[in-house]
Amino acid sequence: MPRRLTLLLFLLLQPLAQALAQEEPPFGRVELRVEAPSETPYVGEPLRLVIRSAIRGRVLLDHIIQPSLLDFDWQQFGVDSSSEEMIDGFWTPVVERVLMIYPLRAGRLTIPPFKRRIAYRIDESGRVEAEYVSAPLQIEARARDGLVPPGESFLPARSLRITDAWDIEPDRIPFGETARRTVTVEAEGVTADRLPPLPNFRAPGIITFAAPVERQTIVTDQGPIAHAVYRWSVRPVSAVAAYAPAIRIAWFDVATRRMREAIAPERRIAFGDAPRERSAAKLRESPGLSAPQPMIAALASFVATAALICLVAAMRGRIGVRRPAALAALRRAARMADAVAFRHAARRLAEADPKAWARVVAREDIGPALAVLDAALYGPRPAAAPALAPLARAIAAAWAPSGAG
Repeated sequence: MPRRLTLLLFLLLQPLAQALAQEEPPFGRVELRVEAPSETPYVGEPLRLVIRSAIRGRVLLDHIIQPSLLDFDWQQFGVDSSSEEMIDGFWTPVVERVLMIYPLRAGRLTIPPFKRRIAYRIDESGRVEAEYVSAPLQIEARARDGLVPPGESFLPARSLRITDAWDIEPDRIPFGETARRTVTVEAEGVTADRLPPLPNFRAPGIITFAAPVERQTIVTDQGPIAHAVYRWSVRPVSAVAAYAPAIRIAWFDVATRRMREAIAPERRIAFGDAPRERSAAKLRESPGLSAPQPMIAALASFVATAALICLVAAMRGRIGVRRPAALAALRRAARMADAVAFRHAARRLAEADPKAWARVVAREDIGPALAVLDAALYGPRPAAAPALAPLARAIAAAWAPSGAG
């Protein structure tokens, strides 16, 4: 009997409870929270703004309305996240949106109210719209006077790391080849578009071709991580070693509230003679030359000397054949204004006698002109090639004293 009575009461009261639930307006609130440092933030310093809204009810449609943030630059960080939390004894859906905001000026700044507009059902055939509004939020920002020189960018981050990698050691670049330099910058707490543009990487005695900068922002629970990759193709154009200047990136440590500097150090850039060094290393490691028996060591020394004499004689004969042909091809390409053929002929001269070619390109009227020619042929943008006829005459005149005639 008690069970039947309970069931009867439930059946009688259920429609009334459903009707009350349908007509009861939903519960909702919208709150703003700024995650700022303990000290007053600087203009341009990234701040994390969290918009948190909770709506409980029969919601059909909803929309978060963002105000115009006139005093801030901003970016949305990731996508809105949804969860359920216990609020006032009821499980309530909660939506969070995160923006990275950057104060644009010093003084007291206002974040206007955010709104969440919803449509909810009051019965089976009708619906009503409601709007929940956050309170405005004010923050202080201060000028960054003295932190960075006027006109320079301000880069605030939790940490910044710079790495410098070369596919060939910069002071051992084989003659006629190009080295690839890759500088990677990674900064925590900032988006990739805030990292600096392509750093200046120019110096006398080298030519460089820059690749487009690769940028990526990685989203994590702790905030954004910016990643940028800068690449150059580097080629020496002189027998004299060049020095590429250090790459310096000034940044503001938001944890210590101090300016810091990340540095890719200065590098020496020069031609290398790797084959000769490897041959010498092999000779030094040879067990025959290091054996204690004097006769074996003397014999090995005699054989090595004889082989070296034969090799030099053979190379001289081969160079004597190739030099006039390469010079003739150089002059012919100059007469035809064929820049590509001209550069190929110059490369044949360089391969014939690297030392003689190094003396040639060291001249002020030849080395820079060849650099301009390389930039015109291989640079990222179209450029005019230098006059080829005077350059061919200068190379021929400079080559003659080397004995190649």
